Amino acid sequence: MKDEAEDLSVALKQNFGDEVNVKFVDVTSEEVQEYPKIVSILPRVRLPLTVINDEPRFHGGISAEVIADAVLEMKKAKEG
Repeated sequence: MKDEAEDLSVALKQNFGDEVNVKFVDVTSEEVQEYPKIVSILPRVRLPLTVINDEPRFHGGISAEVIADAVLEMKKAKEG
């Protein structure tokens, strides 16, 4: 999954430049404790879990196109 997250990062950076930051968090590591909202929903989701602006958005797969569309939608809403 880490490789897929890196591929996603490259794709999103091509579309949005420095406006996006992709971070891979191993949910089996202590690092996940920094995200209590995520820890609380882990038993109910399928990994990988995509979180955008601290909100869980997608689970069970990584689609750069779907994620890019969601980021664009959020960007337009913020600008609008």
